[in-house]
Amino acid sequence: MKAIVARVALVLAGAVPLGAAAQPAAPSTASPAPQTASAADIAAERAFFAAEVKKAIAGKEKEPAETVFKNVQVMKGMPAERLLRAMEFGFGPALGVSCTHCHMPGKWESDEDPTKKIAREMMAMNRAINDQHLKKIEGLKGPNPAVSCTTCHRGQVKPATSMSPPQAR
Repeated sequence: MKAIVARVALVLAGAVPLGAAAQPAAPSTASPAPQTASAADIAAERAFFAAEVKKAIAGKEKEPAETVFKNVQVMKGMPAERLLRAMEFGFGPALGVSCTHCHMPGKWESDEDPTKKIAREMMAMNRAINDQHLKKIEGLKGPNPAVSCTTCHRGQVKPATSMSPPQAR
C-alpha cells in the first residue's frame, strides 16, 4: 500500500507520467525499457482517486453529474455517484487504465488530454451500436443485446482488431 500511495504522490507531483508505472533507476548508458503497472496497481490507483473525488462530492452524490462536476458532456442526467462508479468500475477496467488515462488529477474537467475526446466519441459510437444497429438484427438472443467498451478493448487500451489463432486441443 505504501508503494501505491508513493506512486500516486509522484503522479500528482508530475514526477511520473500520467498512467505510466514508476521505473527503476537504469544505468546512465542504457535507456530504460518502458514498464507497465500491474492490474492491481492500476486498480488501486483508480480506487485512490475515486475515494478523493467521493470525499469532494460528499452530500451531492444523488445530484445530476453535470451539476456536481464541471465539463460533463456525455453522461448528463445520471447521479454523480453513478458517473463516478462508471469511471472506476466500468471504463477503467474495460481499458485496463487508471483515471489518469483521460483525466488530470486536480483538474478533472480539463480537456487537455486528447484521450478524453476519444472516449466521448467512443461512447457515442457504443450508444449508436446499441440503440440503432443491434435492435434491428433479428434473432439475437435476449431482449436487449448490447456491446460495451469491454467487447472490443478486453482490458487493453488498444481494442482487439483480430483474434488469436485457435489453440490445438
